[in-house]
Amino acid sequence: MPFFLLVKHLVKKVLIYFFARLSIAIAARWPAPRTIAVMQKLNGIILTTDQILSLAEAIKSHPSCKLLIFGLGFDSLFWAKVNLEGITLFLEDDPVWMVKITRKSKMLDACGVKYGTKRKDWQKYLANPELNRMELPQAVMEHQWDVILVDAPAGWGEDTPGRMKSIFQAARLAKLGGDVFVHDCDREVETTFCDQFLGARNLALEIPSPQGHLRHYKFNHPAPGTS
Repeated sequence: MPFFLLVKHLVKKVLIYFFARLSIAIAARWPAPRTIAVMQKLNGIILTTDQILSLAEAIKSHPSCKLLIFGLGFDSLFWAKVNLEGITLFLEDDPVWMVKITRKSKMLDACGVKYGTKRKDWQKYLANPELNRMELPQAVMEHQWDVILVDAPAGWGEDTPGRMKSIFQAARLAKLGGDVFVHDCDREVETTFCDQFLGARNLALEIPSPQGHLRHYKFNHPAPGTS
């Protein structure tokens, strides 16, 4: 590659990185459809503008919010900045991905977890809920969480872990009056486990998207089997 093309390429990458980070700071400070849409596009975030806004509004509704997120991604820094006055903790099962995302910012507090499941076995975990219990870090267990987002582990293939355990755990970790969001609820496993463990009467909203429906559960009533 000629030198001037290499310089042009590097300058372009630096500018994209700069404006992507800037868009996160702006959208976190002033969450609105336009600022979030720009941030989403520049950072390659899968959640739609409406889905991000719904979650951000829930976070803002809890003073000093305790926010727990299953999964790290390109949106992680945004959530940490939105919840600057609260506690934000991420749970990630892919150690390589965790290093890649957390090294971008010291603001990201993340713990590694292991699921030990296969999505193809989901009916077994549905029939025997006790199999969904898992060992969680002390940092998780010492809080009742105001807002929980389930966007991990991977659940797109039969041999991926699936979200059986993360949905089950979210139902037990959320405080009464809290909010639980689950992404990819257009898929059978997510929909079935949400209906079983989060409770239909707690379902407040579902925001559709070709990249994955987002369900919002408002815990005005205890989750099934937790009262």
